[in-house]
Amino acid sequence: MDRKKFKKRLSRYGGALTTKLKQSLEKRDNIAFGKLINSIESKTEDYGESIDLVIKMKNYGWFLNKNYKPSKMPPVDLILAWMDRKGIKMDRSKSKYKLRTRKQVAYLIARKIQKVGFATYNKHGIGWFDLVIEQEMIRLRKKTSEDLYNVLRGMTINTLGLDGGKEFNIY
Repeated sequence: MDRKKFKKRLSRYGGALTTKLKQSLEKRDNIAFGKLINSIESKTEDYGESIDLVIKMKNYGWFLNKNYKPSKMPPVDLILAWMDRKGIKMDRSKSKYKLRTRKQVAYLIARKIQKVGFATYNKHGIGWFDLVIEQEMIRLRKKTSEDLYNVLRGMTINTLGLDGGKEFNIY
């Protein structure tokens, strides 16, 4: 395959991978404002001796993926905005704790994030990005094996230089 076709194929694959990454976030319900999901993009970069596929996203995507615990407590105002966005309301009558305000609840959520990290990682045991990449590696290994087998099957023994002049198809 020539370089131009390979770059185009890699670029198409990057688009498909970006879609799978976005679907992984949606499946885990990791969308509050949509900034992370909208920031995910891929591009190919040609360096002469190599062509690389680069995936870009907002930095906090890596925090979600690896469950890094923030060194500081997340801002309570952002937690309040997240609660509004998700439609989380307080019903003090059902609470066994005597929480008075939404701000107190937001503070507790922020403190919990600082202590244990992000719940979606803990629930699934593997980061959203790592899961997609792991599944893709398995799929690509299988696909590559099939492609390599088909190429070898189509070659002749003469092409491989093993037969002394006679051509035989490998099946």
